Amino acid sequence: MKEAGVFNYYQSDNELDLYICKNPKFKTNLIQLVILSQLDEESVSSNALIPFILYRGSKNYPSSRAFKIELDELYGAELSVSVLKRGEIQLLNFSLEIVNEKYLATDELLLSKGLALLKELVLNPLFSEDFFQQEKDFIIKEIRSIINDKYYYSLNRCFQEMCADEPFSLYKLGRIEDHQRLTREEVYEQYQKIIRNNRILFFVVGDVDEKLVYEEINSKFIFNHQPQSEFNNTIVKKEVGEIKEIEENLNVEQGKMVLGFRTGITRKDELYYPLLMYNGILGSFPHSKLFQNVREKESLAYYASSSLESTKGLLLITAGIDFTAYGRTREIILQEVEKMRLGDFTVEEFDWTQKSLINSFENTADNNRGLLAHYLLGVVNKKEETIRESIEGLSRVKKEDIIRVAENIKLDTIYFLNKKVEN
Repeated sequence: MKEAGVFNYYQSDNELDLYICKNPKFKTNLIQLVILSQLDEESVSSNALIPFILYRGSKNYPSSRAFKIELDELYGAELSVSVLKRGEIQLLNFSLEIVNEKYLATDELLLSKGLALLKELVLNPLFSEDFFQQEKDFIIKEIRSIINDKYYYSLNRCFQEMCADEPFSLYKLGRIEDHQRLTREEVYEQYQKIIRNNRILFFVVGDVDEKLVYEEINSKFIFNHQPQSEFNNTIVKKEVGEIKEIEENLNVEQGKMVLGFRTGITRKDELYYPLLMYNGILGSFPHSKLFQNVREKESLAYYASSSLESTKGLLLITAGIDFTAYGRTREIILQEVEKMRLGDFTVEEFDWTQKSLINSFENTADNNRGLLAHYLLGVVNKKEETIRESIEGLSRVKKEDIIRVAENIKLDTIYFLNKKVEN
């Protein structure tokens, strides 16, 4: 495998955490600034608004068009913002990808100019009433539109029911009722608070001079920053009480079944790589048990797969089914889960899954955004590993490790999106 590169850690004078990966395979430099915030009802909605308002304009670039003109001047640099949720952490992302000047006939220091623009975006916002109102309306529409994607809607509803008394139940963009009552002044006050008090991460991936990158960030991003030490208080439950069964009726043409399991295993735990193998054998590939037995052999589902939320330690099994197939599909899925507990999987299933996961990691190493996302997940979970270290972790997994994982898997919630009942 090609060397994926190593992220080296630096800390700026005002306690910004810098992770720099010098990687000569990439012809662009990817810069990402991430603000970490613990999910809570009081701040989730205002936090979600902040990146989108900042993206609209700053005091020196008072419109999106002004930003776009400057990006064009930087040889078509790409600037974007997003809001993510990993476990019970809300991540506010500001991303800039800019061509490396080494590959251009220019003496311009494009990385330096790009960082200056990113600083302008994050630290010198216009934060106008118009921007606030427009972005608030946009986010409300986004939240309301979740229901239009029934697959995503059903996953989100299962998480809400499964984690009803935990911060994880909060949607990454917040709640409509919060957005409706928020004022520009409240959101601006929250912006100032997180810039001052929250942990801020910088990631840089590209063929860069690490010392120069550090000096640029250290000299440009000068502001009052005194972060709290803890940033990940994600609740990880291992035990389950009574299994919840939720049915919701909407005007849908296909049933959506979601089974939520507690694993008690997160990205930082020793059983994480066996958990990846467990999930792979069970349901994340075309050769997996759910696809082969629920969809292909029994013809019960249009799709059937499993996925992980590895910061929270959750596993979801999802299936799109005919409404009348609910009982039989549920029965077969739980049989497949029981087979995993008994170690009833073949050497071929083990080998195919291991090779598929390693191939996925190798592909990640060849993509700057994938490489950054991989390391960011490690930072969030306090277990930072390179792609090569992850592959080595996978390569050490034994059958008995997967059985240990299977013994931890506990069904918590069954959610079924059924058709609307006729009156």
